[in-house]
Amino acid sequence: MPYIICMTTKEKTEQKKQNKNYKMYFIFLGFTAFLWFSLQFSKNYSQEVSFMINYNQLQNQKVVKPNSDHEIKMVLNGSGLQLLKYTFFNHTIDIDLRKANNLNDNHAFFTGKQMHNILKSSLGYTGEVSHVFKDTLHIYYDVFEDKKIPIKINSDIKYASGYTSINGIISEDKEILVTGPKSILDTLKFITTEVLQLNEIKTNYKGFLNLSKNELPTNLKFEKQEIPIALEVDKLTEGEFKVPITLLNVPKGLRVQLFPKEVAIIFSVTLKDYPKLTALDFNVTANMINVKPNTSSLLLKLDKVPSFVYNARLMEKEVQYVVIR
Repeated sequence: MPYIICMTTKEKTEQKKQNKNYKMYFIFLGFTAFLWFSLQFSKNYSQEVSFMINYNQLQNQKVVKPNSDHEIKMVLNGSGLQLLKYTFFNHTIDIDLRKANNLNDNHAFFTGKQMHNILKSSLGYTGEVSHVFKDTLHIYYDVFEDKKIPIKINSDIKYASGYTSINGIISEDKEILVTGPKSILDTLKFITTEVLQLNEIKTNYKGFLNLSKNELPTNLKFEKQEIPIALEVDKLTEGEFKVPITLLNVPKGLRVQLFPKEVAIIFSVTLKDYPKLTALDFNVTANMINVKPNTSSLLLKLDKVPSFVYNARLMEKEVQYVVIR
């Protein structure tokens, strides 16, 4: 059977009195805190604050260059309440460039009392700007223009055994129109694409590849974000030719006989290019300058290989010789 606790009338009166005392205590504490904060915020202080500058009202086709003054440090005098928002909130000033003094088409500035007034007005600050750590704000302009810049395709392609590509990755877009500050466009030699990675490829490939803009300034605009690409894959076949050896730098008065006089070359080539090849398209040499003492052999060198031939190699690295006096 549960117990029922009953309070007497005296106990109830005492509890109400205690609760009333607590309420009065917290009301007094809150009022005291309010008075203290009000007193503190009414006092005058000096505070050093740094502001980022946001220039606006630029003329068409103009942009502010990075080497302009984009930050200003000031000492503000005022009540704690006036300075409160500069302690906890974003420190940015919007400045109207139409009020700047134009030195020329590429350079403007604010200075002296005009600069102080504009800074204070832009801040909307009712207190005193007691000190500015710069005597002049310099603004340098750049001009926006359009320029066509070559495209460089970035790829990492691994072909299946027995396959290759003669032309590699190609695109109908050789260059791209870019809009941006002239000083930046003049430094760009090419625009790269993202890396195209293909493994064990043995068939033709078509698709689109995005431009890589990670390391480019954000104020550049591109006429398109991707380009079409194509890769034609060719099957290889292996061939072999016997090629005559050319002897170089034979000392005067000597006759040198090579054994054998020709050497086999093994190579890979596409099926469509194989009929173009003859042994005369290759050149193998042996140089008497490189003769080793007390030996009767010369190193062979493959000096000439057609550009459309792959993995060309000599079956023999040396050739025997005899000096005939």
